[in-house]
Amino acid sequence: MNGFEKRRQEKKEAIMFAAKELFKLYGYNKVSIAEIAKKASVSQVSIYNFFESKENLKNQLLKTLWEDYYQTIMSILNSTDTIEKKIESFFYTVAVYSKNYSINFIAESLRSQLELEENTTEMQLGKIKQAVASLIEQGKQEGVIKDTITTTAMMNLIDMFRFYMIHNPLAGLNYDQNPQLLDELISLLLTALLV
Repeated sequence: MNGFEKRRQEKKEAIMFAAKELFKLYGYNKVSIAEIAKKASVSQVSIYNFFESKENLKNQLLKTLWEDYYQTIMSILNSTDTIEKKIESFFYTVAVYSKNYSINFIAESLRSQLELEENTTEMQLGKIKQAVASLIEQGKQEGVIKDTITTTAMMNLIDMFRFYMIHNPLAGLNYDQNPQLLDELISLLLTALLV
């Protein structure tokens, strides 16, 4: 990559970072192109040159955020870590991702991705669920996950945690102010699942 291409890529990344931060703080509808340009230290024309519109910028950002989340989750579930460590890392990743983005932006992300990617995101969600269910089954066979509770019930518990984190914006604030609280919640979840 030559110097021009490198500067161009850095400018595009600065725009996406600025948009992500502003959308997180204020929501998509309350942020203008001018505010994004100011935060990214670029001209509004640069944003239009890269993305054509605020909507396209949002869609590209959502696609990038979802892909990062998906890759992170799958790398955890496919790692060589112990089952206990994989489950713990999974819960922390879900919590951190949800806490780092506003509820509206996350919900919009999932809706937009489901519409834009023609079932790619839905397939990825299915892969995550299948990988988690397989991990639970493997854990039961190895004796590290309780075999007295069905995998379906455990998956429901995991879904409740994910739903709670995404749809409760105060949770993120509580965990920022008291990180031990998130540790305790995840400890409770692990106690429910692990032997």
